[in-house]
Amino acid sequence: MYLLTIAFLSLFFRPDVNTNLSMANNTPVSILDYITNLDEIDSNDQVIFDLDQITFDGDIIEIPVFVSSDDQIFSLDFSMLLNVEVLEYESVVDHTGELQYTAFFNPNDLKLRFTSNNFSPYPLAPQKVVSVRLRVLNGIVHTWDFQMIVAYLNGEGGCSSSLQLQGDEIVLANKEIITNETFIIPNPAEDILYIHTEEGGILDVFDVQGGMVIKGKQIEQSVTNNIDVQFLPRGAYTARLTTKDHTVKTQRIVLQ
Repeated sequence: MYLLTIAFLSLFFRPDVNTNLSMANNTPVSILDYITNLDEIDSNDQVIFDLDQITFDGDIIEIPVFVSSDDQIFSLDFSMLLNVEVLEYESVVDHTGELQYTAFFNPNDLKLRFTSNNFSPYPLAPQKVVSVRLRVLNGIVHTWDFQMIVAYLNGEGGCSSSLQLQGDEIVLANKEIITNETFIIPNPAEDILYIHTEEGGILDVFDVQGGMVIKGKQIEQSVTNNIDVQFLPRGAYTARLTTKDHTVKTQRIVLQ
């Protein structure tokens, strides 16, 4: 994989052309020397598939993919075995708008494969790199619907990969979404949100970029729950409450 990354970059940087980059000591080097001298990828570098931050539209879900690293990343590759009884591959969404990439699902071995390169460093968590779009066929997703996940950063396989999901399952298909019900007061709010619901459930809060700023907060039923938000920057957010009967309620809130 490392050699493939160098070969890809070599298509654009010919050795007979005076194309140079500056390293930390301001010494000009070629792009091939630059890639060769990247820090070694190890277990401190991670590719994260975060089911807790999925977005959904009916039975279509998007699973965000994040890169956590102490190095500059110029290529991301991964593969995974999908449970085709539950999941159907749709596409990959590039959140950077700059990647050279390809993705395909092989019906013979039931694996999704993704490979990508970029001449600028990849964004690191909490910014998303890509999202995997899948159709949920039976309405419930588990972590075991994704197997044999293998990831490479900068063409090296020393990184770790993880599939994150709080709880045992996500129920998605035919989920009712309610957007016209107020369950959070006051709005606008300052330091504390007060939440009251007869059903109880799990609260997630997202910023305007779609990043999750409060994750998996347990909301007790039939009581007033207090959520401290004074640590959040002032601005607009979207609160999502997934009730115990798998109904989803969303409410736009403003912190001032």
